[in-house]
Amino acid sequence: MNYSIITGGILAIAFLLSVSAVVAVEPSAIYPSLKVSNTSQPYEDQAFQERADYAIKNLTNPLPKDNNLMELQSVYYELVKKNVKPEFYGEAKNITQFIFYDMKAGEGIQEYKDTTHTANNRIESRDDVGNQAYADLDAAKQAWKKISKRYPDYTPDFLAGDGRSS
Repeated sequence: MNYSIITGGILAIAFLLSVSAVVAVEPSAIYPSLKVSNTSQPYEDQAFQERADYAIKNLTNPLPKDNNLMELQSVYYELVKKNVKPEFYGEAKNITQFIFYDMKAGEGIQEYKDTTHTANNRIESRDDVGNQAYADLDAAKQAWKKISKRYPDYTPDFLAGDGRSS
């Protein structure tokens, strides 16, 4: 038996595993994103702001799960279809980014916790789900920085820690 081939194979696998562990996980791609303003329709800034404020103050804290997650998903898809004024578009986009990443982090953490107790779950898959969820949580934190002035009396719980105990 050729032990150098086996040793080489083991070293190659160890190298690939170490490289994959170092690769940073990017936040989820936002889809769908807020539609571009359309000048031929009436603007829905007021309705957008009311629904966004409701979602942020009632559904994003703590990280959403179960019924709150489903409602947040519904509100998100409603918001991205709204036609907002071009001068409000940038702020509206930042708001939808926060809601999206909060929603994705909640989905991922819930899935991670659900799969933690599954006997036949592959550890790598579960860890990938967890890593993605925390990348999305970090993106939610960054998005929050862009909109926090709009909510001076409100701070999401996950900003106090890393959200891993949610």
